[in-house]
Parts: sequence; structure tokens; C-alpha cells
Amino acid sequence: MNVYEKLWTAIDLLIPLVTADMETFLVKDGEITEEDLNNYRNAVKKVKEAYKSSDINRSLQLVNEAVQILESIKPKKPFPPEMKIRFEELKDTLKSCVVEGKKE
Repeated sequence: MNVYEKLWTAIDLLIPLVTADMETFLVKDGEITEEDLNNYRNAVKKVKEAYKSSDINRSLQLVNEAVQILESIKPKKPFPPEMKIRFEELKDTLKSCVVEGKKE
């Protein structure tokens, strides 16, 4: 898979699930802060902008920024197992975009 295919996978499959997790049981239960939720939304914007960009270097920069933002999100208590799997899969997919992009 190339970078843009991986980004589409993140946008189409992973981000909606993680967003639902963040907005439903995590914020309501107080496990993450509104600031963390806003950071997550900012990371999602960067991923979508990266997908729309025709400049691969710009895309990789945006994805790298998104990964750093996602890494900064620290829940007050551990994510539930299914949420943790989805969140980590999102980060791993984005990280693999950066690695793949450096090869191209």
C-alpha cells in the first residue's frame, strides 16, 4: 500500500471508530480531557489535509505532526482494551505512512 492508500484507510476505517470512542465513553466518563479531544480533532484535520495534498513531502510532514499530537494524548486511566487497540492501530497506520513515504 502506498502512503495515500494508508491515509485513506485511516480516514475511512480507523478515524470514525476512534472518534466515536473519544466522544462517547471517554469524554463523558472523564477519562480524557476536552483538551485531549481537541488535540485529537486537530490531528484528524492534519491527516485529512495530508490526504488532500498532492505534495508527498507536505503530506508526510502533516502525518508526522498528527502522530506527535496523538502521542501527546494521555488518558487519566488506561483506555478500555478495544479502544486501546483502535487508537494504537491508528497511530501505527500513520507511522507506517511516514516510513513508507521515506522509501518513495
